Amino acid sequence: MTALMERLRQEHQARIRETHARARETHEFLSATTAHRQAQARQQAQHLHEFHQQLRQTNQDFLAQTAEERIAQSEEQAERLHQFHQELGQTVEDFLADLAKERTTNAEEQKQQLHEFRHNLFVSIFGTSLMPNKRG
Repeated sequence: MTALMERLRQEHQARIRETHARARETHEFLSATTAHRQAQARQQAQHLHEFHQQLRQTNQDFLAQTAEERIAQSEEQAERLHQFHQELGQTVEDFLADLAKERTTNAEEQKQQLHEFRHNLFVSIFGTSLMPNKRG
């Protein structure tokens, strides 16, 4: 019976050592896994931070470029509008000058026609063209 007790004690000790060994292995595995996951998390955080910085820079570059393009477009539109305004002003001046010439020509023609009408009226009333030669 002593041999049996000794054998049970040895088996019990062996199980305790095996349980401690498994617990140590489990602890080491969990520690290694935790360390690996923390390293992955730090790496992902670093990549995310870098991505965020790149995205911010890309956005700033895009917005700056867009602003420059819009400024250039607005300057170009302002120049075209200025040119259009000048051309319109010149066209209006030309039109008004032509209109004034046309009206002056029409007025001269009407003046001449009125003069001829008066002359013809005088001739038809008095039978002679003794009407003084007035113009205006």
